[in-house]
Amino acid sequence: MVSSSTLAFDRLGTGEPLLLVHGLGSFRGVWEPVNARLAKHFTVFRIDLPGHGDSPRLRPGADASANGFAKTIAEWLDENDIVTPHVAGSSLGGWIALELARQGFVKSVCALAPAGFWRSDVVPVVAHANRWAARIADPFAPTLLRVGQLKSIGFWTSSANPASLDRDLAVAATHAQSRASGWAAALAATHGRQCDARDIDPRIPVTAVWGDRDRILPGRSCQEPEGLPLHARWVRLRDCGHVPMWDQPERTAQLIEQTAAATHLATAK
Repeated sequence: MVSSSTLAFDRLGTGEPLLLVHGLGSFRGVWEPVNARLAKHFTVFRIDLPGHGDSPRLRPGADASANGFAKTIAEWLDENDIVTPHVAGSSLGGWIALELARQGFVKSVCALAPAGFWRSDVVPVVAHANRWAARIADPFAPTLLRVGQLKSIGFWTSSANPASLDRDLAVAATHAQSRASGWAAALAATHGRQCDARDIDPRIPVTAVWGDRDRILPGRSCQEPEGLPLHARWVRLRDCGHVPMWDQPERTAQLIEQTAAATHLATAK
């Protein structure tokens, strides 16, 4: 496990702490479309996972599973005196967020297109294709992504409307995907495993969100809700791809806020 004190992060806003966790091959800037709204209600902490973004590389033999990352984040929370934050996670980050809840480190969980709810025979072909494309395109991304059609092709699997994606965010996402040194280890540590979050304490509100046009974790093979706790709220967003905060930023922020607010209702019972 990489030392948690070295995780790259930024902080904005005021209010109860809210931790944002990105997905495989991504970075903390993926949350940009929802930052301003969330910062009005929370003290928002955006982190880069080990081997991603500006965080250090994973050490040889480090545990790059969702549970391993959750333990690293829990240590980071402790070192930074952040006590039971709310958490929202995207894709692999959604799985990590659920692991944090299982271990009792957070107040609420909003898991956006969470990984780990697939059938065991699913092969991560799209993940490899996206990684390959990003590594080829990265040196030329600032120029290539000026062209709407090329942006549509490059982010077709991630977004239901890739042409409207902010160009600077698209360039940064390409860069992060291309250079994530922990990508292979994290993929290997999650492939063939499934998320089982059924034992999350009922006092911790859980919302799982999937887009109806998710091409990375499609509904027919990667959105099996059996691993969610019985009290979880399951939401499907229309005209939304794998990254809800890109395609439906207002609705995504609203769902995170609603999940956090449900904490007070749960504790009042």
